[in-house]
Amino acid sequence: MTIVHTEGIFSCEVLVCKCPRSDPNDWHLDLLHQRLFPASISKPKTAFTFDVLDHFLIDALECKTSAMSFYQKLKRFTNIAFPERVPDRYRELMMVSHLWRDLKHRKWFGFGHDAGKDPGDGGLALFCP
Repeated sequence: MTIVHTEGIFSCEVLVCKCPRSDPNDWHLDLLHQRLFPASISKPKTAFTFDVLDHFLIDALECKTSAMSFYQKLKRFTNIAFPERVPDRYRELMMVSHLWRDLKHRKWFGFGHDAGKDPGDGGLALFCP
């Protein structure tokens, strides 16, 4: 599995928990418990750490960093001499960052813990003073 972290992009082997009380269909939840956000629910090959997603959210908000620039920075952290050899997970970053931002907004506005409560139109809007 490819893990994208604030310090770079790494490949590592991830084993599914085979504990007696563990449900083999919910192994993506094990990733979330380890603070890894999978790029897909069914057989993810990439996961992003919560830290890298928070860093991207702040960089985009405060520094107006584009997703491509942020990902290029991560590639440089991983392999400064040959960044083109780093796996391309830009598309996954885009998809996961949208989900992450939506989850953060739902949490910040009080919709994160009640699955039956829908924000509705304008429910997640930020109003400037």
